Amino acid sequence: MERSRQARFTNTAPTQGEFTVAFLLAGIFFLLLTPLVVQALVAWMTAGVFALPNGHLLQAYGGLLRGHYGVGLTGQVAGALPPDPAMWTLTVFGEVLVIGSAVVVGMWMKDLTGAGPRHGLATPTQAAEALGIPRLRKSAAVIRPDLYARSGRRTRADSK
Repeated sequence: MERSRQARFTNTAPTQGEFTVAFLLAGIFFLLLTPLVVQALVAWMTAGVFALPNGHLLQAYGGLLRGHYGVGLTGQVAGALPPDPAMWTLTVFGEVLVIGSAVVVGMWMKDLTGAGPRHGLATPTQAAEALGIPRLRKSAAVIRPDLYARSGRRTRADSK
């Protein structure tokens, strides 16, 4: 019985390429966001205000590109921040934490969605449970013709 066209194309699991693109885009987003979050957390601990550069995002990133933290924040909050080398050290620590978290979450999502190269394949144990050992041995030439070719028949390796 043939399945309908809609039934054949309803698999919504991401492919390996889609998963890679989503992982890279999320990684870039979090890598760009981490310095500002570190700055806001340090400002919260030193000045008592969780301060993000609202409305001054381009100036804040411009200051970060020049190596200076606190650009785009009020004078009181920017003055309470530690020196730039300490902030860069905290940012590197934050970036390592973000990258590690992204890898762990990415591997978990890959396992959860089954986007790996063995998606849909049974393990040898699962195949033995489902079919039974005698049936697997009887069908070995069909399941793995490269390993269990019938005698007297040519295989691709023989024809070369």
